[in-house]
Amino acid sequence: MKHDCDGEVNLLWSGGWDSTFRLLYLVFVEKRCVQPYYIIDVNRDSTLHELRAMHAVHEWVIKKNPQLANLIKPTIIVSIDDIRLDPEITAKFNRLSESLPKPIGPQYEFLARFAKQYNIPNLELCIELSERAPNTLVNLLSKYVNGDSGIIQFDENDDASIFSFLKFPLLKISKSDMKRIAAEKGFLDILEKTWFCQKPWHNKPCGICGPCEIAIKELGYRVPEISRLRRKIWMFFRYIVKIAKSIKRILKNCLC
Repeated sequence: MKHDCDGEVNLLWSGGWDSTFRLLYLVFVEKRCVQPYYIIDVNRDSTLHELRAMHAVHEWVIKKNPQLANLIKPTIIVSIDDIRLDPEITAKFNRLSESLPKPIGPQYEFLARFAKQYNIPNLELCIELSERAPNTLVNLLSKYVNGDSGIIQFDENDDASIFSFLKFPLLKISKSDMKRIAAEKGFLDILEKTWFCQKPWHNKPCGICGPCEIAIKELGYRVPEISRLRRKIWMFFRYIVKIAKSIKRILKNCLC
């Protein structure tokens, strides 16, 4: 699964803003070789869009600098179905998620299993600093991170040790920081070829899912007007449903 390359960086790449920023920074600024990994889940609505985005990014790197494009190795694609079960990681993940103020995404459980199973050294996972709202996982990992290296140090008995198989290079960088740096370094045009929506709607961002919400808050210009309008309508109806439930609860208490 590995190839020889000086200074090679193993990177989980999804075709999204954060992991693509990391890939482009490594290639354009640090001139380092990158081995991307992609976990494919054919049941995820965004899979085809992510694959298209990764292809588009690579094509644009070739157009801008063919020599640097050679630093990006062919993406190793692994099916989510090929990741073995690991009861220890799953148990730790469940306990950890229950102990936090907000649950963390289930993807972190299978990503930890993936990194452990394939024994990929310093596999980078790009989780960024949120500017608009506290990120439960960023807050947790920041307690353990070793300086600016992105390497996490845990006691193996700590439930958070499931993340010891991964490295987190962007914990202190926000999306707007990435935009600024990409513009300064000359690869913002490529970074904007990325995809972010989990539930594509007529080949456009849905405007409703979590990543769309983050994109609207932090990089609103990337979300089409129709998608933002769809979110406003969805939020309005959600508010109406909430009011209706409150009224129903009040009437029920009065009748009692």
